[in-house]
Amino acid sequence: MSNIIMLHPKGNDAIHMSNGLTAVLIDTLSLSGSQLAQTVEQKHLIIWLSEKDQSKVGIGTVGFDICEMPWNIQTFEQDKAFLIKTASEVKNKLMWEYLDYIPNKKLLFPCIDKWIELLSKMKKEYIQPEILQEWLAEEELFYRKCPKHHTFLTVFGCHVCNHS
Repeated sequence: MSNIIMLHPKGNDAIHMSNGLTAVLIDTLSLSGSQLAQTVEQKHLIIWLSEKDQSKVGIGTVGFDICEMPWNIQTFEQDKAFLIKTASEVKNKLMWEYLDYIPNKKLLFPCIDKWIELLSKMKKEYIQPEILQEWLAEEELFYRKCPKHHTFLTVFGCHVCNHS
């Protein structure tokens, strides 16, 4: 089994990852993004990504389309830039000292580069506004962070703790 991240359902440009590599991608994006997020919208995006937790929802089941993320149309450009910055900081190893493993850069960095490429292609017209409303209606967000890893907590707890 594996996971696929695409820009939108009709696209063919994608990141194909093993389950383990997917967990590393989400761990590192969660760590970086939790440190960089300043706005509520940015926190929402990182919490949503962190909910892609295979230890809780099943391995091979956390692939998604970027257009299905809970984007806010009003803050789209800033949020897109934030996610690109978050990914760039993964390559600078931001917060890696909180991991109990050393990510394999040869496997992770090409995924990060592809993530940045896909995000760069994301357009406002791909946003599905109802997704944000539906997600927020289901969530009880407190923007608390894990005391050990300093990542935003999700309904499943800390993504990094769940894989330790």
